[in-house]
Amino acid sequence: MDSVPMRYLPIIVIEMILASALAIVLFWWDKRMATKNGKSQAEPSASSRRAQSPARRSQRISERTLLLVSLVGGWPGAWWASQRFRHKTQKRSFRIRFWIAATIHIAILAAWLSYAA
Repeated sequence: MDSVPMRYLPIIVIEMILASALAIVLFWWDKRMATKNGKSQAEPSASSRRAQSPARRSQRISERTLLLVSLVGGWPGAWWASQRFRHKTQKRSFRIRFWIAATIHIAILAAWLSYAA
């Protein structure tokens, strides 16, 4: 007998692949901008950062966005990207929140898949 959640399994897999791809791009971009900001100036003061033109400032990706993409299914790609680009690997508070988001996603997915079983 074909259960309803199992019919949606291919859609879930595709969603996780797309979310993981997005996570990889976001981690790569954030690492790139962090490196660019770090090399272009040594510890600028807050007033000098405000004085820079918007074109010179490099836009970073917020941790909230990185965690949200992880929560909606991009955690495998986010984990891979953080290891590959060595980004956010030393920030303990981010790593804890990342694994909480991954655990929540896995728990919701497991509960949903076992609900109809």
